[in-house]
Amino acid sequence: MKNRKWTKWAGGLVSLVMVTGLLAACGGNNNGNSASPSSAAPSASAGASPSASGSADPTQLSGTVKVWDWDEAFQKGMIAEFNKKYPNIKVEVTVVNPNDYLQKLQSGIASGSDVPDVILGESAYRGKLFDLGVLDNLEAAPYNFDKSTVLNYVVPFVSNAQGEVIAVDQTLTPAGFAFRRDLAKEYWGTDNPDELAVQLASWDQFIAKGKELKEKSGGKVLMLPGLGDAFIALKGQNFTGYVEGTNVDLTSKLQRPLNRLFEMRDAGILGKNELWTPAWSASMAKGEYMFYPMAPWGAKWHISANDPDGSGRWGLVKAPEGGFTRGGTAIGIYKDSKNKEAAWAFIQYAYLSDEGAAYNFKTFGNMTSSKSFYETQKALIEAPGPYDEFFGGQNLAKYFIEQIVPGVQGEPQSKYDSVVDSVFNALYPLWTKDSSVNAESALAKFIAETKNKASDATIK
Repeated sequence: MKNRKWTKWAGGLVSLVMVTGLLAACGGNNNGNSASPSSAAPSASAGASPSASGSADPTQLSGTVKVWDWDEAFQKGMIAEFNKKYPNIKVEVTVVNPNDYLQKLQSGIASGSDVPDVILGESAYRGKLFDLGVLDNLEAAPYNFDKSTVLNYVVPFVSNAQGEVIAVDQTLTPAGFAFRRDLAKEYWGTDNPDELAVQLASWDQFIAKGKELKEKSGGKVLMLPGLGDAFIALKGQNFTGYVEGTNVDLTSKLQRPLNRLFEMRDAGILGKNELWTPAWSASMAKGEYMFYPMAPWGAKWHISANDPDGSGRWGLVKAPEGGFTRGGTAIGIYKDSKNKEAAWAFIQYAYLSDEGAAYNFKTFGNMTSSKSFYETQKALIEAPGPYDEFFGGQNLAKYFIEQIVPGVQGEPQSKYDSVVDSVFNALYPLWTKDSSVNAESALAKFIAETKNKASDATIK
């Protein structure tokens, strides 16, 4: 029975990767639709240049690769694994605060002094990074990356405006809702993710269940901590590309999400917490809210980190009306690097090879974009992941791939994305406090503030 289940799952993945644009903030102009079922499971070394692949002797490649990253634990562990295969490549890591990363990088480029070989692009500023034109084309020599070796949605997500692949994904970021099993069982009679997904299939049902939850709990438990959490899902499900050159169509992107957001606010099912605040983090352990948006990385960095004693009382369910994405980091190579082949060897091993992906998954729960991993590592995916027990024994990796990824599409990256995010972050606390603001006035204010911050663009 287990083998039949796996065959069905793996077959679903092969079909899945042929769908246009799946996952996080990726675009539709270069989404790799030409991939065929036979390309779903390439060799582990596919996509690498000869010097960085298994076809060459790894011990003959040498050099020093400089990496800037904020996750020191990941790099320390991965470098040790990498050096087992590439003993003569030294990887030097500088820990950089993600909030300072882009500014530090731009300063280094401007001065011509301190620029890493391997550059990271966190989702908050990925579009800006790509627009700088400082990342090398990985489809060209010496990398010769074959984009058909990764899931189709990844291609536009790591491509620049010219359609060149200039990065690889650190990890997949499909998102659903982490939920409190204890609260679901108490107030709704079930903590089964499949049953909850049926009960919460639409946002109308979500709002109705939220009202029910508020009534049954006497107002002690609400659906989401705040407007920010709800907007992550609502905006993320609207895969409309809204930027063309300097024309930014905010209305097409935000009108529908804002309508739903204010409907939820006015129904009284959202808390008043702002994202990333101490109160927001502490609420996960207190049991004040049923749901939190979560991508695969969130099991480690959000849920278990903020509720360390909560093992077994969490679950994962897909969001109403489909998946969305949360976060994500692009990994690229500086175009003027003097150690390109060594840098590519590290990137290829750490984020694309079956060996590196297996270590990444077993240790951190990160899921690679490489198609071959899901064919060669079947037993690993079937086995409990590092945070499955924390989530009541639920197989998180399979749930993300089977239940959430099929409902996710992509959209192009843009330098204006970070502007839109900053405007939202400035405005939504006011929407929380001022009930006179509605969806229509909020959109008008959003457009006005975006015009102020992006004076070179035409905003509508």
